[in-house]
Amino acid sequence: MMSEPIQAAIEWMHRQQSASVDRLERWCNQNSWSMDVPQLQQMAEMLCTDFRSFGVSFDQIPLGPMRLLDDAGQWYAPSTGPALLWHHQPDARQRVLLMIHYDTVYPAVGSNTADRCVRQGDRLLGPGTADAKGGIAVIAMAVEAGLRFGLFADLGVSILLNPDEEIGSTASEPLMRALAPEFDAALVFEPTLPDGKLVAARKGSGGFAFVVRGRSAHAGRNPEQGRNAIVHLSRIVVKLAELHDPDGGVLVNVGKIAGGGPLNRVPDYASVHLNVRVTDTQAMQKIALMLEAIRDQFSGDGYEVELNGMLHSPPKCSNDALVAMQARVAQAASGVGRSIEWQDTGGACDGCKLAAMNLPNIDTMGITGDKLHSSEEYCVPATLVPAAATVLTFLANSAAK
Repeated sequence: MMSEPIQAAIEWMHRQQSASVDRLERWCNQNSWSMDVPQLQQMAEMLCTDFRSFGVSFDQIPLGPMRLLDDAGQWYAPSTGPALLWHHQPDARQRVLLMIHYDTVYPAVGSNTADRCVRQGDRLLGPGTADAKGGIAVIAMAVEAGLRFGLFADLGVSILLNPDEEIGSTASEPLMRALAPEFDAALVFEPTLPDGKLVAARKGSGGFAFVVRGRSAHAGRNPEQGRNAIVHLSRIVVKLAELHDPDGGVLVNVGKIAGGGPLNRVPDYASVHLNVRVTDTQAMQKIALMLEAIRDQFSGDGYEVELNGMLHSPPKCSNDALVAMQARVAQAASGVGRSIEWQDTGGACDGCKLAAMNLPNIDTMGITGDKLHSSEEYCVPATLVPAAATVLTFLANSAAK
């Protein structure tokens, strides 16, 4: 039986639906591409202002540099925007972390992707509508209702919004690691699957690059003195393709090759970038050893082979803690008229990192949508209130424990 305060809060949510969608549209019209620090800062300021209107005052936490691979397969360290952090009753016996990113994959206005929202029937189309500013809208609605109706009196609730999830969260991961031990559970607000299902287990994911350095020579006068980096790399690519073993829990996608120069010169440089996904920690350890073995096998005889990269998101596997969290979320959803179904996925998110930090979490608590990372990305605004009502009920139930 739903309590009167929760019922009143959900009725209030329904009255806020239109204004919340308007605010979401405004957020999505503010560019926040992961690699554009000024735009990320503008997005952060907008979120701080809007959340402050209902009592959430974010601290802007400066983050260190990210750790990314450039097109040449080398590490570099670009800057990012601030993390946004807010704590409510941090000394409470029970504490829940609400987390999602505010960066998107869309470059600034003028690119060939959609950069403004469009309302089309029952959908809101635009950059980040589902992934994941729609998730921020769910957090805002649930937390404002909880504060307004006094439902967090005995519960610690914190919000963490990070600026670099779409490119691996390498700058914000240390902050996550510092915070994780302080909480009993976390909700991560990636969108649900298009049919409304929530994600259970996830594959781990990472990016790697092999860089081959050979020896330059004239292609006609003395080619035998050269070491053709492209030809050598092609041998490596064949070996990498052989590592693709879905039944063994390893997926390998060779995604990008670069190198070479003038056609009358033996090329002395070539690189290949690949994505690796794994189903469990055993597969994660196996692929790391296999990649190192390929590097060692093809080094020598005038060739230098360098391997860079990492699994930036570990696999999130089903275990007792995850099953218990699923049951609690399903119970909260049932209380507001939702029936939750679960599905494993190959996608990775910050929920993978939190799980590896021993913080149980459900990571698809956001709005429903589809076509992520494309010019056709959309969310279904009608799912905003049910999602927020589920979160509010979950938090109220946690407070009662």
